[in-house]
Amino acid sequence: MRVLFVAWFLRPDRKWLGEFLPPERFECSYVGLEERVDSTQKRTPGKKWLQLVQLALKARLHLARHPQDVIVTAFPQGGFTQGLVNLLTFERTPHIVWYFNCGHEYHGARKWLSRIAYRYVDRFIVYTKQERTAYARTFAVPESRFHFTYLTGVPLEAEKFRGARERFGLAPRYIAALGSSGRDYATLFKAVEGLPIQLVVVAHPHGLPGGPVPANVKVITSIPQQDYLSIIAEAELVAIPVNNQETASGQMTLIQAMSLGVPVVATRCIGTEDYIRHGENGWFVPMGDVEEWRRTLRSVLEDSEALGRTADHALRFAQERFTDRAGAQVLIDLAEELCPAAPREALA
Repeated sequence: MRVLFVAWFLRPDRKWLGEFLPPERFECSYVGLEERVDSTQKRTPGKKWLQLVQLALKARLHLARHPQDVIVTAFPQGGFTQGLVNLLTFERTPHIVWYFNCGHEYHGARKWLSRIAYRYVDRFIVYTKQERTAYARTFAVPESRFHFTYLTGVPLEAEKFRGARERFGLAPRYIAALGSSGRDYATLFKAVEGLPIQLVVVAHPHGLPGGPVPANVKVITSIPQQDYLSIIAEAELVAIPVNNQETASGQMTLIQAMSLGVPVVATRCIGTEDYIRHGENGWFVPMGDVEEWRRTLRSVLEDSEALGRTADHALRFAQERFTDRAGAQVLIDLAEELCPAAPREALA
């Protein structure tokens, strides 16, 4: 079976899910971009849209020269541009959009354009069960096209991410809170104020509340991924406060923490409830509840045995579900479902 991967982050040494597809069953091709795409901004800027259109056109040219059985793109923006190019050029190769997390509701012209672009997308890979219904309604496509699986990525090894305390002058014990999308740092700041532990926040300025920052809070912005993961790896625990009730927020930070064996306290919300087993591999807190956040953090930090046990359970949970190898198995199943007419010897 011939699979074409189309994503801005693909490189000769970064073959994504294709690295884990059995070569005797799958023939993989890759279309990426030489120029780096800025994925750090809250909204997709015009330059990035231009790059994604160029990527989609490059993939369409590849399809014209080398027909494929399945196309796999990444993120809503990549699915949008590829879907639109395919629609306008009458390309109907089965299309799967991976990492389909919109982060917020779509309205107006953006919603209607997305409905057009996504019309012939065959599967959207979502990372929470509730998103299936919400996105089906928003984009006017059947709910059956939305496939839930756990968010996956490159396996992380905690011993490779050290030195954050020295590089950033952090306390011996600290709570880490990372990410910007849909975060509720205003609640978390109130909850940790006066607690005998440092809170280290890594976020873009647009994700932070206005006003003064508590004395025990250190804010860091714009750091490399290696440092970001090192701050997680050396934390006592990771806090994920969320105020997004419409779409999913927080899963990436959650799986990074669990994959590094760090316990998580998170808001119970769309983005976390499919991942955390309360009291087993993490803890839930009600949305916007300052006192419950304070009580839970204090209780967890005072129970070293529970911290260790929960960290072990979180790590095992992540190793079984959150890797690209697990994601590749999902792709194998979907490819066989979407392409039953592919040569059977390729699937045997």
